[in-house]
Amino acid sequence: MLEAIIVFSIVGLDQWVKYLTDTHLMPLGATVPLWEDVFHFTSAHNTGAAFGMLSGSRWLLIAVSLLACSVLAGFLIKKGRHQHLLLRISLALILAGAAGNLIDRIALGYVRDMLDFRLINFAIFNVADSAVTIGAVLLAADVAFGKGKTLLSSNTPQPDSKAE
Repeated sequence: MLEAIIVFSIVGLDQWVKYLTDTHLMPLGATVPLWEDVFHFTSAHNTGAAFGMLSGSRWLLIAVSLLACSVLAGFLIKKGRHQHLLLRISLALILAGAAGNLIDRIALGYVRDMLDFRLINFAIFNVADSAVTIGAVLLAADVAFGKGKTLLSSNTPQPDSKAE
């Protein structure tokens, strides 16, 4: 249940922010500084993956995204309730981000980006990209530090039933 709430909330927020960007920041390239030279909203389109890699590979990116979404959703539906909380949250965030950008790729042929962190001259990104990144960082932390532990676990550890 939590995973579905995360996925639908993030996809909804992502599409809403993209809609607002389209309706209020058009034309493409228009920018609104929230903090001059630090953070802007800038209307941009990305026909590739992260940082424009594989630009113009729409159908490959759609196929990979569909596969990733299917595998993640299948895992969360079939085995999610048996996994600990941090793993479920991280996978739900990755799924939500992949789905948000997949919607754009299928409907428009590109992904709409708008979050422009200029302080470090970073690539323009969107809410879905943020969800994938946060989910990947949480997943890496879980694999590195929490695997098999009860870190953020929603399940109470059961005592060993073996008599010693």
